[in-house]
Amino acid sequence: MSGRRLRHGAGVLVVGAVLLVLAFVVPENRVLLLNAFLAYGALVVGLDLLVGDLRMMPAGHAAFFGAGGYATVLLYQKAGLPLPVAGAIAVLIVAVLATLIGLPAVGRSSGFSFAIITFAFGELLIQLIANVPGFFGGSSGLTIDWGVGSDMPFDFSVYRYFTLWLVAVLVVVMLVVVLVRNSHLGLRMKAVRADENGTRGLGFNPTTYKAVAFVLASTLAGLVGVFWAPMNGFISPDTLGVNQSILLLGMLIIGGVGRITGALVGVALLASLPAIVEMDPVLRTVLVGALLAVVALLQPAGIVGGLATLWDRARRPKAPPPADGPVDATPEPAGVGR
Repeated sequence: MSGRRLRHGAGVLVVGAVLLVLAFVVPENRVLLLNAFLAYGALVVGLDLLVGDLRMMPAGHAAFFGAGGYATVLLYQKAGLPLPVAGAIAVLIVAVLATLIGLPAVGRSSGFSFAIITFAFGELLIQLIANVPGFFGGSSGLTIDWGVGSDMPFDFSVYRYFTLWLVAVLVVVMLVVVLVRNSHLGLRMKAVRADENGTRGLGFNPTTYKAVAFVLASTLAGLVGVFWAPMNGFISPDTLGVNQSILLLGMLIIGGVGRITGALVGVALLASLPAIVEMDPVLRTVLVGALLAVVALLQPAGIVGGLATLWDRARRPKAPPPADGPVDATPEPAGVGR
């Protein structure tokens, strides 16, 4: 177990090193696309703890992403806290919200009810924001002015400066997922996925492991929101809407659940291609739905899962060719020797 953990952890660090190099060399007009890949990559990799390891399908995962962003902006502008302090407290707030929502939700995680509860949480936040515009900014959202100037490190633009932070966030999320999957917690989560009733017979409560995974994945989403809002200088209800949650699920399922590489491939397709990023949100949701249908019909394991299957088949030893000539299967009469 420890050897596998080290190999996967080393792979994460290699990916992080490559992304760090890209942060310095990518052209300025592509920095926002790289940032979108990093932010959505962290969101989808964290989401895979629920979908890939427990087969739980939250329909409101983006709500925690948006909650992290809103909490950061409000604590900075309304409470006057320094931005790092506001971000740290925002992550704690998201963790508390995830606990309050997760405990009743995971008890009904056998499909539709769990999705409805998480969807309702996201819609509740949107209605709260819309109906208290004086505090939350209403449907127009909130802007954040954190005193950014021209004294960025390495003479970076604001967006490129946040690229460094988002690389760190993605690496942290990937390391957390690797550590969880290669721990006793991860093994029991997989046991719950395989046979929930059977795990009760082994003496541990599957609800506990579902709740832990839900809170962890949601808190990681909130962490991404903490950096996303200041980077854009703006946060709106669209950040936590159901379209955003569908997009996250689509990225994961199209890329391939249960694999960090699958999550990143799905994000690269749907969050980093200019033609898709600049598409109308409604049309993009329709496109994601169509791609999901195609993947479900042709390759349910996703792009990376399908490639892994082909690779396994290519490496599998071929069966020996049949013997030359006909084989005499007539039984020899009793008592006749040779």
